[in-house]
Amino acid sequence: MEVTCPWCGNEVRLSGDICPECKHEVLPEHLEEKESGMFGEEEAQKADEHEDVINEIHAIENNFVCAKCGHNECKAAEVAMTGAGLSKLLDVQHHHYLFVSCLRCASVEIYDPSVLRGRQAGAFGTFLDVL
Repeated sequence: MEVTCPWCGNEVRLSGDICPECKHEVLPEHLEEKESGMFGEEEAQKADEHEDVINEIHAIENNFVCAKCGHNECKAAEVAMTGAGLSKLLDVQHHHYLFVSCLRCASVEIYDPSVLRGRQAGAFGTFLDVL
């Protein structure tokens, strides 16, 4: 049975509780919230940010050329990490990066999604994580 993923908006056949497109957990209550329009503002904001990252990953994977070996196949993933000081103590992971690994030579390139988008992202989600 195909469903519309509430996170990426694609029509997908779930693999367990995981969307094969965006790799986000899709539970029955997520589907009910999406259908009833009860998706909260913070969930909608996180879903939009997650969709932006998925689109950026696809764009990077489709246009990738390794700087070291010239190979064009890669694997990309988002990584979140804390900063120093209070964010480290509270485990608030407000630094987000895209790590892209060449599938031939294993070289890794790091991209800052906020620079790719031209705006800072995740501030609303980080604020909610603190609460």
